[in-house]
Amino acid sequence: MSVLVERPPAPPPQLPVTRPWWCECTIAEAVDPVRAREWMLAGYSAPSPRLAIRWLAERARHLADHIDPPAEGGWAPAPALRVRRAPDRGPDPAAALRAWTLDEGEHDQALAAMRDGHFYRFTVADSSQRYSLSVRPILLTYGLALHPQTPAPGP
Repeated sequence: MSVLVERPPAPPPQLPVTRPWWCECTIAEAVDPVRAREWMLAGYSAPSPRLAIRWLAERARHLADHIDPPAEGGWAPAPALRVRRAPDRGPDPAAALRAWTLDEGEHDQALAAMRDGHFYRFTVADSSQRYSLSVRPILLTYGLALHPQTPAPGP
């Protein structure tokens, strides 16, 4: 009697996995945060944490300009504009969004959260809306590369 012993096939190589980051810019009702509706204004799959921060900063500037357009932005003819100081009406989300784009400490916190695989969100609100910038890791399933296996010899 002879026994044929075969070595088990080598496992296929693992695929290289990069961790992309999902970035969102959202707006929601501020009246009742529990039952508030939220709308995504923009989304982006960033290939790196630095590109995620860059995208969030661009969205923050864009959103701030829509909430409170700069006077020098050319959105109205010069004779139509008479700039004067408005009375203080509470929180100023546009100013907070513009400040976030320059806040390196806050960007470092976001990068640390991403490095650790955590969710990061920056939210500002006024009396009626909440504006949020967020980033989270896109969870990937780790798997093996699929290679066709040669069939075992038949009897």
